Amino acid sequence: MQGWIDGPTRWLMLPEEERQARRLHSNKEAVAFIEAFWRRRDSDPAKHGSRFAQIFYQRVDAADRLYGEEGMRGSMTDRGRALILLGPPPMLSYSQRAVPEREPGRLGSRPPVKTRRLVLETWTFEEADLSPQMVVLLAAEGRPPAVVLVFAVEPRHTVLVDGGKLLDLAVRAAVYDEGKR
Repeated sequence: MQGWIDGPTRWLMLPEEERQARRLHSNKEAVAFIEAFWRRRDSDPAKHGSRFAQIFYQRVDAADRLYGEEGMRGSMTDRGRALILLGPPPMLSYSQRAVPEREPGRLGSRPPVKTRRLVLETWTFEEADLSPQMVVLLAAEGRPPAVVLVFAVEPRHTVLVDGGKLLDLAVRAAVYDEGKR
């Protein structure tokens, strides 16, 4: 169960689910937990098999192929997390920004400040690209019905620099409210 909790499914887990999963003591409890986990995220839990789980594993495979970084599965990176939670970006753009970079100078002297070009990758999801649950959560937060994620692309590592709270909302949007089925 530990590998399941610490793997790509971690991106979908609510904090209370993670706490609950870590307290499981038997295989029977683990199987029941996993079945309930996928059922909470499926729009039609009465159907056999979870369409949501199928899409999740397809996105995990895509993230592993596209976004692997030095010793890390692509599905465990920031871009992998975004792909798993929101799907492929309908609009993808790149830009560059000059950022300061300090280089070590001589002992006792001020280090010289230079600039370097930072590549930014921006993923944009408009309202039509988002789930209805995500649009509702964005509205409840007073946000426009769109998601913009910005990643800083380094040669060996890519980091989400803007939009992390939006991904947290996407986790909540993936869980269907039992009373609204």
